[in-house]
Amino acid sequence: SVATYGIEEVLEALESMVTYRTTMWEKTRTFEKMFGEKFGGEAVMVISGSSADLLIAFALHERSGGPLHSGDEILIPAVTWPTHLWAALMCGYSAVLVDVDPATMNIDFVDLESKITPRTRAISLVHLMGNPVNMDKISDLCRRHDLLLIEDCCESLGATWKGQYVGTFGVASAFSFFFSHHITTMEGGMILTQDPDFAERLRLLRAHGWSRNLVTPPDTTEGLDPRYTFLNWGFNVRPTELQAGFGIVQLGRVDEFQAARKRNAAVAQCRLESHKSWISLMKVPFEGECSWFALPILINQGSPISRDRLAAFLEERGVETRPVVTGNLARHPATLRFSDVLATGSLPGADAVHERGLYIGIHPVESETAVNQVFDLFDELVRQVVQEG
Repeated sequence: SVATYGIEEVLEALESMVTYRTTMWEKTRTFEKMFGEKFGGEAVMVISGSSADLLIAFALHERSGGPLHSGDEILIPAVTWPTHLWAALMCGYSAVLVDVDPATMNIDFVDLESKITPRTRAISLVHLMGNPVNMDKISDLCRRHDLLLIEDCCESLGATWKGQYVGTFGVASAFSFFFSHHITTMEGGMILTQDPDFAERLRLLRAHGWSRNLVTPPDTTEGLDPRYTFLNWGFNVRPTELQAGFGIVQLGRVDEFQAARKRNAAVAQCRLESHKSWISLMKVPFEGECSWFALPILINQGSPISRDRLAAFLEERGVETRPVVTGNLARHPATLRFSDVLATGSLPGADAVHERGLYIGIHPVESETAVNQVFDLFDELVRQVVQEG
């Protein structure tokens, strides 16, 4: 990953600094409006994708006034970023980890349906690595079992299912603008919802429960200063104008970035086709359009080349690798602390991703020549293994 921002983004940030308007202001509202118009819905900007997950969880709770209550059960994929899970637990829900299909890296539908119980109230979904989940199946499950749907789209900005953007199917969705994501505001995130009232709840939670950040503040403040009226509890996860300025410029380039990611992913798929006996690439559903956050690779069982050897070989030659997000979250020490509110069980698909998966970058700018140089290394490793006999 290298920087995808340039002088325009820097000048936007500097303009906010020299005019002394650095806290959430007009640029934030402009970026929110642009984002909502582009991807469909009402957008609320926050400081990270993690805080987006957190606000969604609390906005669905709102003490006893929301559709979810303390102790309600939420189903969450076992392979996801941990704050996706922590948000649910911090809000007082119980969680059940659901297995994933190693072929798609996304939630396993057989395991998902088997874990729906009378206590289950919601599915908190993730479109991993930019790969859209089969939303026909998810929507059907939610209708049949009367479940709320939350989407984590932190890795899937711009992905679609049958032409509809992910993040627009559920009650709300979370996006991340971290440095290496589809667009960057350095740190930053967005919540997208189709419900204006829910968006107002989010705005209260974003800034202290402060009424002045609402689109439609209450008419009566009962003698209180309207600039300092608090209607609810809340956090302080307001973004800065510097972040929003970056976002305004970056959003204008998102289609360019997506096209480059798609082009570079196609090069990768073509180059690695000859190695499919020992590695598998993520399978994208026919009805979906992947936004290629990265290139996840799964080492096939029985392969003469292990995941660790591939990772070491690439790293020694300057190509960084990562695990597929966290691997199986149930295998991390932190999850043991919450055994009273977190159910795990057998997760063989997540274990496969944990033990045999890694990913490398899909660059949103670099040329085909540079991308090919990376995959020349795969050919070199295979030759080395063949020579070893």
